[in-house]
Amino acid sequence: MASQDGLDHGDSESRQNASSRGQEHASGGAFTLTDLITAMQAMGETQREIMDTIKELKNAASKPSEDDRHPQEESAVAG
Repeated sequence: MASQDGLDHGDSESRQNASSRGQEHASGGAFTLTDLITAMQAMGETQREIMDTIKELKNAASKPSEDDRHPQEESAVAG
C-alpha cells in the first residue's frame, strides 16, 4: 500500500526513539516536555498512516475490478 511503501525513515526512527525514551523513563517516572511532544508527534504520524490505509482499503473495496464483474453486469453494460 502506498502509505506503507512511503514510510519516512525519520518518522519510524522518531517513534523508536520516543518508545525507547519512554521505557527509560518508565522506571524513573519523570518525563520532560520534549519527551511528551516527541511521543505525541509520533502518535499523530501513526494515526495519519492508519487513516490513509483505511481510505485506501475503502476505495479498493468500493471499486470492483473487471474480474469481479458478473456476466449479467457485462451484458447490461453492453446492451
